[in-house]
Amino acid sequence: MQLNIPPRTDPDLLARNLMYMGRLARSMPPAWDGAAVAHPLGRSSAGVVGKILPGRGLYLDCDLKNLGIMRPLPGVYEYSLTQKLIEILRSERGAITTYDGIINARANGKADDVTIGKVSITTVASVWSSLFRAGGLPDVGTYTNIPGGAAPDRSNVGAWSLGLSNPTGGDKKFLLTFGFSAASQINWLILVDLLVAAGNISCNSSGSPYPINSTALTRSTTGAGVLMTFEVTTALSATADNITVSKYTNQSGTANQTTAAIALTTSAVVQRLLPIALGPFVQLATGDYGVRSVEQVTMSAGNTGVLALNLYFPLMFVPGVGANAFAKKDSTVEFDSLTELVQASGVLGCLTAYVLSNTTSSGIFTGFMRTCAG
Repeated sequence: MQLNIPPRTDPDLLARNLMYMGRLARSMPPAWDGAAVAHPLGRSSAGVVGKILPGRGLYLDCDLKNLGIMRPLPGVYEYSLTQKLIEILRSERGAITTYDGIINARANGKADDVTIGKVSITTVASVWSSLFRAGGLPDVGTYTNIPGGAAPDRSNVGAWSLGLSNPTGGDKKFLLTFGFSAASQINWLILVDLLVAAGNISCNSSGSPYPINSTALTRSTTGAGVLMTFEVTTALSATADNITVSKYTNQSGTANQTTAAIALTTSAVVQRLLPIALGPFVQLATGDYGVRSVEQVTMSAGNTGVLALNLYFPLMFVPGVGANAFAKKDSTVEFDSLTELVQASGVLGCLTAYVLSNTTSSGIFTGFMRTCAG
């Protein structure tokens, strides 16, 4: 709204008063950022002057030039510049910023709801396993062999996001709700975006470096927050063996980083995730908090098992419940808000899940996802 100020207004006096109120607002105790606290400044014959933003300053419902003030004032935010900033933030964070936005998006057909059904797999109690290669709907997931592997997306066989449509027109895609039930008790589930899937890593290299040279990330490309684990694709033999990620590149682009030696569980069954000590997370070098790529690994002995490298970004951690019960997580009411499904060149990622089972089988698994675009 642009205000029309009476012609007899003294712009210099008005500017001093606005700066005073801006300083006063900035000196107030700041409100919690998510509370959106603002106090109307007052009324005049021209309408509402603006709002006091505690701890931040004075927001005007007009531009300074409409008040006859031709220069910026400290602690005073103009209408046009503030609106431009809001639009920039919305474009960076997605157009959907309120629950009304979700309702509107779904009411206008910008919604996908998909279901997942997986057969039971063999698991080990209190150990993490991957459902990526479990049979059912979608189909059994596939790995591309090293060197390189693949950067899968929603079109990859086995992607849980196969039934989701790619957003168009500059929209972003948001995961609203994820829920699941299983015939066996599952203690925890992590819904992940599988960024790199690199198979056929032999555990039989006996001390010689084994080249991985994983393909470049297409999503979460800085590597920040990207985690690493290994899935057993051919059961391990009884020979004790360690794996060391002897060269990887961290989130800052620093190459030749090295992890500690990781003990491989002897006779580990297929679809089990390693290591087991910290869950499906390889502990990185001190100070690192993400992985861009893995260049090589080294095995300590001659185990006949085969592994697949997973680089992934966790989307949701869902606590499980007892067998045949139902667990759900709704990102619209969580403190960390909506979960964005990141795209690469307009294509959604490859979603799958890791589960921490309480028994020797995962049980028949069913799940669903609700999403919207905006």
